Amino acid sequence: MILTTHIYAVIELLPREVVLKNTLLALVLVCFGFVGLSRLSCPNLFTIVYRNYFSNKAYDSTLNDSEKISPFANVMLILNLIITLNICLVSMVYSTLEAELLIKVAFFVSWTYLFLCFISHRLVAVIFEDKYFGRSIGMFTQQIFNFTGLLLLVLALFALLNDSYKVWIQYLVYFVILSLPLAKIIKGVTYANTNNYRWLYIILYLCTLEILPVILLWHYFVGKI
Repeated sequence: MILTTHIYAVIELLPREVVLKNTLLALVLVCFGFVGLSRLSCPNLFTIVYRNYFSNKAYDSTLNDSEKISPFANVMLILNLIITLNICLVSMVYSTLEAELLIKVAFFVSWTYLFLCFISHRLVAVIFEDKYFGRSIGMFTQQIFNFTGLLLLVLALFALLNDSYKVWIQYLVYFVILSLPLAKIIKGVTYANTNNYRWLYIILYLCTLEILPVILLWHYFVGKI
């Protein structure tokens, strides 16, 4: 208890920016651990993640093992995405906000968006009355999350270690974050159009479950920073 008190007292003497940056770097190492565990459980992890991201193949229960990622690896990659998304949001604007407020804003925005993504494919299945469409959207979401999480992990590390290139890295981070919902929309629309769903339903799906949440959350985030 005394040792903990002394450690906390020493940390309080350090600038808050230094403490925050070191904390984010520690979280990056944790994320690399998650990816490493995923790689151990799925030897072809990176090949599968890359191939699936650029694939429009719909849900199929007969997919062979070479096209699947184990449930454990998927969980590890989702944890990686959740943490790296927060790290990137915080690292991009940590100099303009108090650390506590910044972490709360980033946590709220990222968790709200990811939660909506996790339930959107279930809502799609109800709206379209097609469970296979819902499962396909869920599979597309997982594929995009896995690939985006790996990209954000690399960018988060570069953003924290290369202050001289921080501005350029920020542009890349913004591009990757914005491409997350964009890739999901493209895959969903392509699948719906290929299977001859009515455009009224497609537009309804886009506006209510994809575009509107992103606009509202982005407006909230920009307003706070």
